[in-house]
Amino acid sequence: MIARGRDPAPPAMAEALRTLTVRRIRREPMAYILGEREFWGLPFKVTPAVLVPRPDSETVIEAALALMPDRLRAWRILDLGLGSGCLLLTLLKEFANARGVGFDASVDALAVATENARALGVADRAALLQGDWRIPGWTEPLGAPFDLVVSNPPYIEAAAIDGLMPEVSRFEPRLALDGGPDGLAAYRPIAAAGPRLVTGGGYLLVEGGEGQASGIAGILAASGLRPLTPVKDLGGIDRVIPATH
Repeated sequence: MIARGRDPAPPAMAEALRTLTVRRIRREPMAYILGEREFWGLPFKVTPAVLVPRPDSETVIEAALALMPDRLRAWRILDLGLGSGCLLLTLLKEFANARGVGFDASVDALAVATENARALGVADRAALLQGDWRIPGWTEPLGAPFDLVVSNPPYIEAAAIDGLMPEVSRFEPRLALDGGPDGLAAYRPIAAAGPRLVTGGGYLLVEGGEGQASGIAGILAASGLRPLTPVKDLGGIDRVIPATH
């Protein structure tokens, strides 16, 4: 419109604009309409099968880089709840010699993450596995332990989801949002497996919602991990709860 605003719009372009506008009026997220979202300066394909990557989650990357400053070491990294792959694949870009495992319950999400891994040139260092941490024995195929385990698990209280903005409640995958009655259901199996998943001296970094940091830290501590000081996001919220083993 800026470059050619005086030119007549071709009929196909006008129709495409109407179609896209209708989708946005219905409150579909722009990331799904465009099919892409930037995260940490990198382009990630997104579809309704995955959560839209958010700037808040970049705090996980910042925390990992601060705790593990050696960018050339061959770290082993695990991402629980892979989604689009924004956490794991960004870390593999930052740690050039690292190898990672991504774990997600959704086959459709894994397909999106696989495309992103190829596009970002890290597919040869990423093994993406389907599985569900709610099922006993879920850790067995992962190849633990890892130097770093990251996760942005579902942390919205189940009863609160329908009250969220329509872009989230109507369109984003409920599996990636629903944290159970208290919002903390996913942290319990992750924490319980933590001592097996994290190598001695390694780190577990989990993202949480506003007001959840102390509850998450308590769950981690009860499982034998040592919580560290939470890391705040740009809004001043305790967004990432680190722990070591």
